[in-house]
Amino acid sequence: MNKIADIYIPLDSRAEPNKQVWPIATKQLREFIKVIKRCGWEANVLNSDKPVASVDEGMQVIKKAKGERFINFMAGWAYPDFSVSPMWQLLPNVPKLMIGSTLPDFPGAVGLFAAASGMAHMGIETSRLFIEKFKNPDSYANAINTFLSKENYEPLYPEPIEVVVNDSHREKAKKAIKQLKGSIYGVVGPRSMQMWNKISEADFLKYFGISREGFDGLRVLKMAEKISDSKAEKALNFLLGKGMDIRLGSDPAKMLTKDMVVFQMKVYFALLELKKQFGLDFLGVQDQLDWIEYNPATDLTLGILNNKLRPESDGETVVAATEADDGAAITMYVLKLLSGGEPVGFSDLRYWDSKRGLYWFVNSGALAPYFAYGCHDSLKGSWSERQTYMYFKQGGGTCSVVVRIPGIITWARFSYRNHQMYLCAGRGITDVPTEKQWRERSNRCNPEWPHWYLKLCSQIEWKINSNHPMTVMGDYLADLKALAEQLSPKT
Repeated sequence: MNKIADIYIPLDSRAEPNKQVWPIATKQLREFIKVIKRCGWEANVLNSDKPVASVDEGMQVIKKAKGERFINFMAGWAYPDFSVSPMWQLLPNVPKLMIGSTLPDFPGAVGLFAAASGMAHMGIETSRLFIEKFKNPDSYANAINTFLSKENYEPLYPEPIEVVVNDSHREKAKKAIKQLKGSIYGVVGPRSMQMWNKISEADFLKYFGISREGFDGLRVLKMAEKISDSKAEKALNFLLGKGMDIRLGSDPAKMLTKDMVVFQMKVYFALLELKKQFGLDFLGVQDQLDWIEYNPATDLTLGILNNKLRPESDGETVVAATEADDGAAITMYVLKLLSGGEPVGFSDLRYWDSKRGLYWFVNSGALAPYFAYGCHDSLKGSWSERQTYMYFKQGGGTCSVVVRIPGIITWARFSYRNHQMYLCAGRGITDVPTEKQWRERSNRCNPEWPHWYLKLCSQIEWKINSNHPMTVMGDYLADLKALAEQLSPKT
């Protein structure tokens, strides 16, 4: 044994985020390299000069690997395929550890979850470790030593809660499955930010009886351009009239402009028209990265679609998953059916306090306004502001709330693991923050985005194979289990 641990560092494809994260990443790297040396191992950093910022770079860098152990370190958001395709080149028997920084400032843990999803999809076995206090080696040295010496690391995990399924749950699941059969899912654009969150059309058909229609973003853009300004402005005025705080300004580089919101409302109507033309039952829209390079983001559009109260509404939500995440879209649609048509939330698992069991669910802004206070007749408590320039050069508004609905929630995620459908799900309760608590919690964690604080019944960071858990108010865990068992006994 050569006792060498290769270290690989992927990040974003965009220069500006990498410029901010890389100096912090190198400081964190130095700290856990000290721990590796204390364990009697040598660290071989494969890309010490800059982060991997493309699949091609990753494929070249991975050729330098020579160690008996492999560590993939994500200090911030990292495109999943910068990890999956390169790591596929490693020998299967090389133990692999994914380390994600859990500093709230940067979504390193989100990057880890997205990459772990791809690894599981491809059948690549990995361990995972989350570090927040890099200068406190006692908090993670034992985990690294365990991985280096025993070839894997898995912390002690609480005994799972047995979810009892009765006949009423089975009947409800049977009804939902009947509604799923023959549904059509429409997706706009390719996979977002090279995420391995796709489930092939064949597998949709196999497990859910759903077909998948794909559309180019250019089609939606051209459809949006045909929507009149007056129709879009009327939709904007509807949002304002129902209490949404749309924070307009004049500087497009720093503020949300009226033109951006008018465009987003045109996209809203274009997606509804697409849904009507092709008989679509639910949607997924790529947004990142192709669309936002040239157009305002779709977050406001998608958040409003997921709401019952919306411009020219028929009283129903339109399930619309951001980032063209097929696994998220199908999970959202299932939760909608099980909940009787209630709004379903799309989030990232961003940050957590494991001692308190408190989790931050935060995404770039596609949470339905309903989730502010649980109202179907008002948009109060929701707001829209310009997306961060560093990521969204063309702007566009968020669909943001701080969730203040008390009570039980169900979170869930259908994904794909080594040629098998996989359901990860659980329960929790909303932790309703005061205004002061929200400002303190979000200060270093994108306060312009929607935030949902949850106390969960399990430590999901060790089990979930996605960066996107879906959420709905109420307890539907037994219904989900019954549905999964009927769809596939092995799910």
